Amino acid sequence: GALTNLQTLSLYSNTLTGEIPRELGNLSNLRQLNLYSNTLTGTIPAELGNLANLQTLSLYSNTLSGLIPSQLYALPRLRTLYLAGNAALTGCIPYTLQGPLTTDWQFCPRPSPPSSGGGGGGGGGSTQRPRCTNGTVVSNPSANADLVRDCVQLLTIKPTLEGRISASMRLNWSEDSSIDTWEGVTISGAPQRVVSLALQVSGKTLAGSIPTTLSRLTGLQTLNFSNNQLSGRIPVGLRALAALQVLDFSNNRLSGSMPTDLGSIATLQTLHLANNSLTGNIPTTLVDLSNLTSLSLAGNSLSGCIPNALARVAQNDLSAIELSFCDPVTPTATPTVTPTATAAPVGQDLFLPLVRK
Repeated sequence: GALTNLQTLSLYSNTLTGEIPRELGNLSNLRQLNLYSNTLTGTIPAELGNLANLQTLSLYSNTLSGLIPSQLYALPRLRTLYLAGNAALTGCIPYTLQGPLTTDWQFCPRPSPPSSGGGGGGGGGSTQRPRCTNGTVVSNPSANADLVRDCVQLLTIKPTLEGRISASMRLNWSEDSSIDTWEGVTISGAPQRVVSLALQVSGKTLAGSIPTTLSRLTGLQTLNFSNNQLSGRIPVGLRALAALQVLDFSNNRLSGSMPTDLGSIATLQTLHLANNSLTGNIPTTLVDLSNLTSLSLAGNSLSGCIPNALARVAQNDLSAIELSFCDPVTPTATPTVTPTATAAPVGQDLFLPLVRK
């Protein structure tokens, strides 16, 4: 709280954990606070409502919870507020802010006008129907509770995936249409679940980041975000996708290291992360993926050595990675996976890339 002249604090797309410090409310000249795409927990401090000069507050894609503090809505200069991708965050933004405020969060409904009849009882204001229960997006929602939860999760992560793109580029996910008509979404099974997200949509390019709450879509068997412009880190926690068979994030702008828990997805058959800006060592945990038949990691800035056991993967591009095998006796690699494109360089403006230990 001593950096009272600080105007911009950007710590996004790191692996920060813990709660947002209340002392940030003492940074009286702060104009931009960007903490998105981390694993921050706890509530949003009400003390942030003391930042009278704050114009941008970006906290999306964390694990924040609790009620959004009403003090934020009184900030006189606030123009941008991004909170999506925090599944346990509650509350809505006053509808009176719909004009001046740009946000990815829901606004409160307008109150119903007072009845002119003056009669008592029965007219106690409007109530908001829970998301995805209107009978249109999910048929018979009471009998498809798992699909309703998947629907809510997809609508929650949609702004995080899309990023700052024009309206014409946005996904057609809406409660006004059936979920089985949503772009890139496949549902199946009994009970029905979202089993595939394959977001290679003609004429559209996602420019956001991969939400940390993606792991709540526990019915997923295919997760394919390839050939977009997604940036930030691959989130930790994808091991919760216990049915996942295909994971393809190739040809994006992803950075940071590969999470070690990818090696815990026992059902995984395809892992394609080629043509990003990933760094660090290849996790040794990947050798535990006994069902893996296709591995593509080339086109990154990896370091260290290649675990020998990965050469046994039937289709791999290990020979295209400029690293040696960890064992002095180099096994034979079978370079049958060829990256199709090279992603554009990362375009993020990261001011303070700090990682809390």
